[in-house]
Amino acid sequence: MNRLSRKICVFRIWSNFHWIPNLNPFHSVRNVKLYITSFLLLVFLIAGTSVRAQEQASDDDQKRALILSYWDELMHYALIAKWDLAEGYGRELINLDPDPEYLLELAESDRYADHYRNLGLMQKNTPLKEVATEILKLVEKGRYLRRTNSEGISSEIQRLSGTTRGRLLALQRLKDSGEWAVPIMIEALRDPARTEEISVIRWAMPQLGKPIVNPLLTVLQKSSDLNVRLIVLDVLGKLGYQYSLPYIQQIIEDDQSIPELKNAAMQAFEKIDRNHNALGLSGAVLFEKLAEEYYDHLPSLKVPADQELASIWFWRDQGGLYVEQVPRDAYDELMTMKCCETSIRLDPQRTDAISLWISAFFRLEAENHSQPEYFGPLHPNAATYALTAGPEYLHRVLARALDNRNRPVALAAIQALQRNSGQQSLLFELNSRSPLIEAMSFPDREVRFSAALTIGGVLPKRNFEYSERVVPILTECLRQKGQYYALVVIEGQEQRNEWLSRLRDSQVFADVISDEFFTVALDQSERVASLDLVILSHDIKQPNLSDTLKIMKQDYRLAFCPTIVLADSNAMVSLRNINEEENPFVEVVGNQTPLADILDRSLEILSRNQARNFDLTLADRYALKASEVLRSLAISGNTILQLKVAEPVLIDALYEDRPQIRNNAIETLGRLDSMEAQRALAALALDETAEMPIRLMAFDNLTFSAKQYGNLLLTEQVDTIYTQIVSSLDVDPELRDLAAQAYGSLNLPSATVSKLILSQSRD
Repeated sequence: MNRLSRKICVFRIWSNFHWIPNLNPFHSVRNVKLYITSFLLLVFLIAGTSVRAQEQASDDDQKRALILSYWDELMHYALIAKWDLAEGYGRELINLDPDPEYLLELAESDRYADHYRNLGLMQKNTPLKEVATEILKLVEKGRYLRRTNSEGISSEIQRLSGTTRGRLLALQRLKDSGEWAVPIMIEALRDPARTEEISVIRWAMPQLGKPIVNPLLTVLQKSSDLNVRLIVLDVLGKLGYQYSLPYIQQIIEDDQSIPELKNAAMQAFEKIDRNHNALGLSGAVLFEKLAEEYYDHLPSLKVPADQELASIWFWRDQGGLYVEQVPRDAYDELMTMKCCETSIRLDPQRTDAISLWISAFFRLEAENHSQPEYFGPLHPNAATYALTAGPEYLHRVLARALDNRNRPVALAAIQALQRNSGQQSLLFELNSRSPLIEAMSFPDREVRFSAALTIGGVLPKRNFEYSERVVPILTECLRQKGQYYALVVIEGQEQRNEWLSRLRDSQVFADVISDEFFTVALDQSERVASLDLVILSHDIKQPNLSDTLKIMKQDYRLAFCPTIVLADSNAMVSLRNINEEENPFVEVVGNQTPLADILDRSLEILSRNQARNFDLTLADRYALKASEVLRSLAISGNTILQLKVAEPVLIDALYEDRPQIRNNAIETLGRLDSMEAQRALAALALDETAEMPIRLMAFDNLTFSAKQYGNLLLTEQVDTIYTQIVSSLDVDPELRDLAAQAYGSLNLPSATVSKLILSQSRD
C-alpha cells in the first residue's frame, strides 16, 4: 500500500469511527465489533505510517553517516598521500548522489572547514584533481540552490519586518542570496498590499552590497514605476559603484524623466562621482567607457571565480526582473555588447562603440560560445555585421585587436576586409596608423600571412609605406609545409645534446636548431620556415634568460611561439616572476620533465592563447593562397610589389608535390625578368624524370619568358633543347612542338634552323 492509499484508507476508517462516542445500548453487538475492528485497523495503519517514517528517517541518517564517513576517509588518505585509497572513497562519496545543500553544510561547518580548503588545494595539482573538482562542483551547486531558493528568499524578506534578531538573521541570509534577492524585493515594492514593508526593504537593500547592483540597474533603466526607480536611485547612491553612472546619466538626459526623478538621479550621480571624473560626459560616452572596461576584463566587473554561470538581467512590465544565465567566460563580451547597444541607441554616431560591439561579438565566437537565447532565433553571426559595417569599422576592430594582441579577432577582421575592401580601403589610415600594414608584423603567422595576402590580393597600383614587407611574408607563407621546427638553447653541452637527441628521435620535428647562445641559434633558424617550440635552460648567458625573453617578445617569429624554460628546483622559486600575464607563451618546468609532457604543455600554451598549431592542412591552404597571389602579381605586371625576393622559394616550388602550387610557381617564374627564373624553367622542361604535363607547362612558360626578356639561358641548355628534343624523332610530338616554340622564341641565329631543315632531306 503506497503512502497516498494509506492516507485515504485512514481517512475512511476515521470517518466511520468518529461516531463511536454516540454509541448507545441499543446499538447492535455487530456494530460494536465493526467499530472495534476499525479502531484496531486505524491503530495499525497509523503505526505503520509512523514506522515507515522512522525507516525513511533512518535511511536518510544512514546515508548522511556514509557521506560523513567517505568524506573523512577521503581527507585522511589524501593528507598521507595515499592517492588510490583517497580517490576510491571520493568516488564512493560521489556515487551516493549526495544532497548538494547537505555537502554545503558540511563545507561551511566549523568541523569541516579545513577539509573544504583542502579540496581546493587538491584540485590544483594532485592525482585527486578530478574527484576534488566533482565534489567542489556539488558544494557550489548546493550554494547556488540555497542562494536562489525563491521561497526561502520571500520568507527572509518577510522576516525583515519582524523582531530585531529575526531582521538581522534575515539580512545575513539575503546577503548570501545577493542578486537573486532583488527580483523578489522589487516585486514586494511594487505590491500595493505591502506598502508597510517599503521602509525596511529600503533599509536592507544597500547592505546587500555589490552583487545587487546589476539587477538594480536593469530596474532603473527599464521599469516605469516611479516609486521603485526613486528607491533604486537612493540605493545606488548609497552603494556608490562607478559603473552605475552611465545608467543614472541616461535618466538625467532623458526628456521623458519628470523633475522628481531627474533630481533624484542628479543627487545619486553626485554621491557616486565624488571626484567629478564623469562630470560633463554624456550617457553615450559613459556607456562606451563602461563597455571598454568590460572588454578589458576590469577586475571589479568580473564574475566571481567560484561561479560557473553569470547573470544578465532583463525586465518585463508584467513579470518584473528575469535573468538569462550565461557561461562566466562569455559574460564580459555580452555585457560589452549590451553597453555598446545602449551607447549607440543614445548616439547612433558612436563609431568606436559600433566597432567595439563587433570586436566583442568576434571574441565571443572565437571563444566558442554559442549565442545566448535572448539573441533570438536565426540571429546572424558576427561576420554579417562586420561585412555590413564596412572597412572603416573593420580597421577599428583590427587596430584594437592588434593593441590587445588578440589573434582571433585580428584574424576575423582581416578576413572580413578581404571580402569587402579594395586598395584604397585596405590602406586606410586610422589616427595616423594603418592597421592592416601593422598586422604584417603581428606575432601570429595566420594573422601576418592573412594581412599580406589581403594587400597583395588587390594588386596595389600605388606605392605605400612598408610595401617592401608584403612579398617576403608571402614567401614565408609559401614555404609552409606543415612541418614543425624546434630551437634549443641550453648552456651545458651534455644536457643540450640530450634534448637535441630527444627532439629528433620524437619524429615530431623536421629539424632542431641548437646552440649554447640564443643569438647564434636565432641566426641559424632563418634556414627553416618557422619555429614551433623553443626550449631554454634557465641559466643561459649572453644574453641571459630575462633579456632573451624580451628579445623574443619583439621578434614576430617567436613572440607567439610556445616556450619552455627548464629549471632545477632552486631556480623554479626564483622564476616565479615569469607569470602567465606578462609571458603568456612561456612556462617553467623541471629539468627532468618528460618530452611528452612538454609537447602537451606547448599545445596547452597555444590553446589558452587561442592560437593553434600550423598543421599540414593549414600550411597547404596558406601556401596555395600565397602562390596564387604571387602568380596574380606576376601576370598583372605589378610594379609596386617586387617579386625578386620570392624567386628562390618559387624555384624550389617547381619541384613541389602540391600540383597547384607547382603550376602557379611555373607561371610566376615565366613572368619574372630574371636569368635564374628562365634557367630554372628550362631545367624543369628538360628534366626527363618530370611528368609530361609539367614539362609541357614549363616549355610553354619558357616561351613567354623568352619573348618578353630574350635569351637568358646557359649555352648548354640551348644546345640540349635542340639536340635532345627539337631535332629528335623519338620524343613526344607535343613536347617537341612546345620545345621548338620555346627554342624559336629565343631568337637564335638561323644556322641551327638550317641544320634542322636539312636533317630530314633525302638528297
